[in-house]
Amino acid sequence: MPVTDCGICDVADVGNIAKLQKSRTVNIGRRDCSVKKVNINTPTSEQLSSLNLKEGRNTITFCFSTPMMGKRQIDARIFLWKWNTRIVISDVDGTITRSDVLGQFMPLVGIDWSQSGVAHLFSEIKENGYQILFLSARAISQAHHTRQFLLNLNQDGKVLPDGPVVISPDGLFPSLYREVIRRAPQEFKIACLEDIRALFPPDYNPFYAGFGNRDTDEISYLKVGIAKGKIFIINPKGEISVNRRCLDTKSYTSLHALVHGMFPPTESSEQEDFNSWNFWKLPSFE
Repeated sequence: MPVTDCGICDVADVGNIAKLQKSRTVNIGRRDCSVKKVNINTPTSEQLSSLNLKEGRNTITFCFSTPMMGKRQIDARIFLWKWNTRIVISDVDGTITRSDVLGQFMPLVGIDWSQSGVAHLFSEIKENGYQILFLSARAISQAHHTRQFLLNLNQDGKVLPDGPVVISPDGLFPSLYREVIRRAPQEFKIACLEDIRALFPPDYNPFYAGFGNRDTDEISYLKVGIAKGKIFIINPKGEISVNRRCLDTKSYTSLHALVHGMFPPTESSEQEDFNSWNFWKLPSFE
């Protein structure tokens, strides 16, 4: 339905709406060579400044109205990070869950289908000063369930750290077609990560490491400049490989003892290229 009015406003002051400008029209090419035009509403720097965002997570309300539904308000989140933030990317299906398909449906019926030890490991990484970004090729209609799954995941008292949950803006069937039939989720992921990287200074790459479960995840992470030695691929058995070579540790749980070597505290002055993990543990890469 056409949107007649839209804007963003701080949760504490819903009446003070900052109008969003329709900045540009994007042409999305499809396999049948037809073109779909989509309007993108992008807030300007001035509009973002007027929200008085604080560092970290900020809750906002997106206000809109349509002829059919009338006026509606949807809560959303904006994360404000420093220019030199180090970001660790994590896929969701098959990476936090134990498989791509069952990982989407098992939590809906109350069955835990998560990889053992993932909450503890990611919490340790966050405590060392890194930010976690969750990236999924799931459809936008699954956004709420995906966020709730990540929020409610609890393993022995450890929960996943708070972070942005970035999901494909496509509908359910286009997303399934791209991921299941064409097997090309990297198309969305690469474009999304490149947009995020463009928010940072041109000479700085915020992406430090990436967790995934497919070759397409590795392709996406390499494309945005993550080093091969910082890309962790996990299989359905929970075994982890780096640069297609299995680690001796082989699981999220056993990586806890090495987390300070793989992800040294960001305030540390240690020369990371020569620490005990990189010098002794990682295989030589070609």
